[in-house]
Amino acid sequence: MLEEKILSLNFGKFEKNIHYTISEIKKLGLIRSDENIKYLLDIYDDVTDIELKREVVSSIGRQKDNKKILDFIKNNVYKCGFMDLVYQMYRTCLYKGKTDEEFKILGDEIKKFFNNEVLNKMSDYFNYKQSHVGKKDRVVKYLKPILLQGNNIETLSKIEENSVQLIFTSPPYYNAKIYSNYHSYQDYLEDMFHTLKACHRVLEEGRFIIINVSPVISKRPGREFESIRYPIHFDFHNLLTKAGFYFIDEIQWIKPESSVKNRNGGYQQTHMPLSYKPNCINESIMVYRKYAPFLLDKNIAMYDKTFANDGIFESSNCWYIAPASNKSHPAVFPKELCRRILKYYSFRGDVVLDPFAGSGTFGEVAIEMKRTPILCEKNELYCKLINEGNYYVQL
Repeated sequence: MLEEKILSLNFGKFEKNIHYTISEIKKLGLIRSDENIKYLLDIYDDVTDIELKREVVSSIGRQKDNKKILDFIKNNVYKCGFMDLVYQMYRTCLYKGKTDEEFKILGDEIKKFFNNEVLNKMSDYFNYKQSHVGKKDRVVKYLKPILLQGNNIETLSKIEENSVQLIFTSPPYYNAKIYSNYHSYQDYLEDMFHTLKACHRVLEEGRFIIINVSPVISKRPGREFESIRYPIHFDFHNLLTKAGFYFIDEIQWIKPESSVKNRNGGYQQTHMPLSYKPNCINESIMVYRKYAPFLLDKNIAMYDKTFANDGIFESSNCWYIAPASNKSHPAVFPKELCRRILKYYSFRGDVVLDPFAGSGTFGEVAIEMKRTPILCEKNELYCKLINEGNYYVQL
């Protein structure tokens, strides 16, 4: 039946400007024949729609005449003008290269020529898939909540490699709070990078690190001096990628305007251009993944379907959550924010880490939601506050 449908496309009666569909091109790719590859090679130059042309390249790659396919890629890969087409040609080289050395050589040449991040990732994923088979068993290495007192760069060395399934934290805002005091912004960034490297070591491959951060402004040292506003969230992107994570999403935590500092005063008085300053009601929730040469499906497959969440969920990247306050700490997580992070980025029984625990709200919510928290905190008073209920063990 399928072959009859293919033949109904009238092979050999190629006409210029004929209208093809992706479905028709896919059907052509399913049956490997001399007539098929000739037809596909003919229509490649005629097709102008990039999505359709991409499907033509994919269908050519499925054919059996390796010489014609190899010649086609050599003649077109460097001049096709669209990286989407290059990716499909390179994909053919990867799979054909398993049994044909010429395709492997051509694939290496393509990868070197374009020096493209997608091609590099395709290569990593393909090579991993060829060398790893079977489902990995899930092993939980920590069953009791842990409190690590001291500098997290040092204390995280006590935690085993790849033993944590989620990291969520809000790092100290540069010199904006009494517990955050650094000689310079560069010192602050270097310190944060070393913490992120320590986090990278303990986080399981393919799992998420989520950072809550926002710009901070320095106090003016005098009326005649200007304050400095630091774009910490922008700089954290560079730190995270350098540490071995890659960007997934940015969620905006939106707070009621009444809860934030009013910056409109000057403009309200004068209405002069250049004096406008908006009230900052949002903070960035930066979602990154530890690099792994496999799809997220592999991480999810380690859990039974009974671990799925209920049907209610946040559909946008704007989360409207009121801030929290605590007389013992100047900056605490709202419990609702912790609940959402734990719900969407971890499973029951996972080990979850906050390397800047503060008052320990994240750990408290993690225990309520049947996760095992590891908290790092260097302030002795905050550590006592965290462990008032004696839930935590110390390593």
